[in-house]
Amino acid sequence: MSARNSNANFQPIDRVSRRHFLCGSMTALAAGLSATPLHSRAPFSLSPPESESQTWREHLDSSGGLDDAYWEKVRQEFNIVDSITYMNNGTMGPVPRSVVEAQTRYLIDIAADPRIGGWDRVEPVREKLAKFVGANADEIVMTRSTTEGMKIFSRGLDLRRGDEVLMSSHEHPGGYGPWRAREDRDGIIVRTVDIPAPPNSVDEVIDICERALRPETRVLVVSYPIFVTGLLMPIKGLAEMAHRHDVLLSVDGAHALGMLDLNLHDMGCDHFTTAGQKWLLAGSGTGMAYFSSEIQDRVWGDMWRRTPAQGARKYESSGQRHLPSALGMGDALDFQLAIGKTNIETRIRQLAKRLKDGLRDLPAVGLGTSGSAEMSGGLTTFYIDGVPKANIQQALMDREGIYLPGSGLNDFACRVSTHFYNTADEVDRVIQVVQHIVENRADYASAG
Repeated sequence: MSARNSNANFQPIDRVSRRHFLCGSMTALAAGLSATPLHSRAPFSLSPPESESQTWREHLDSSGGLDDAYWEKVRQEFNIVDSITYMNNGTMGPVPRSVVEAQTRYLIDIAADPRIGGWDRVEPVREKLAKFVGANADEIVMTRSTTEGMKIFSRGLDLRRGDEVLMSSHEHPGGYGPWRAREDRDGIIVRTVDIPAPPNSVDEVIDICERALRPETRVLVVSYPIFVTGLLMPIKGLAEMAHRHDVLLSVDGAHALGMLDLNLHDMGCDHFTTAGQKWLLAGSGTGMAYFSSEIQDRVWGDMWRRTPAQGARKYESSGQRHLPSALGMGDALDFQLAIGKTNIETRIRQLAKRLKDGLRDLPAVGLGTSGSAEMSGGLTTFYIDGVPKANIQQALMDREGIYLPGSGLNDFACRVSTHFYNTADEVDRVIQVVQHIVENRADYASAG
């Protein structure tokens, strides 16, 4: 164990094999961590240790951001396989060791004393999560995924045959699937509107959506960001526009939590659902949904003849839940709060900008993601003319061990996720491999 971190509750370890780390951690947990009550450990901290006479200011670079030495310390809190440059955070993010240990500890505690396994234990997490996203606790639903949050809203909203739901043409199946089910079952109308990739401006996006509204439109569904293009839809502007037409705004924000400094009240959307396993790094089976207090009387829960006055908690009636995962979201929040939401968003944007700037200079390379900071975050999509996506992915893995998603939902562009644990060197190596492919396109042009 390293003695560099002054937080006695969590100490970074040197780079070791994944197998050795897991075995050692489980042994330690079994030996003593089960004695620690739920929620009793101090929040994780990455502040420079006083023992080295360092101050926070000494970790600031010339632009006012945190320097590479600080981000290297952050990176050491993960147990990512050394041979892999992981850039698929947009599907599943690696979980920090402090969160892994906390979730394991909760599981051990509950197994030893099932009396402490009640769902009421999540209330401190709900309150912390609400503050993290700029909402009230009574507006937060603890979910298991983004899709679950979309299903609750689409299934519960009062709509009649002929009412219309308008959505962008780039929605994820988890976002449009529940509405298509209601279209088949209840006779509502689901219609899509094409959004350029990338658009020229925020005003263009809002204008496209407004012109697509019809008198029967009841809901506008958009993503923030869009999973295939990385576009940050202008939520605040869209909410203001939609509300002028008496239309609700529902947001599939699967990638937003942990990537962007959210304030849902300021954004003005009516419904927002997001994941815990992606950018928050909380592990699978975690997520949250926001239901504005102003619309909760229009969205049914699926239990009880008369819904109890519990705010958005009424949407959580779904039987037994995996409490350690839900509690672990609180530790994932602590991890990010220790670093700072603004610091995280700044780091993510810096790495994404470095990638986009490098790719933009290469011939035959096209970007599906806007270069505008207002319209893009930590997802970057690109393609190479004449080269199949699968060949680009394979070349990145073979030449530099860079892992990108292989999703069949998007067969035309590669998607790169740049989170705060990634490095400038990793970004540069992506650019170098893409340049190699461009210079040798004939060798990579054939499919299969």
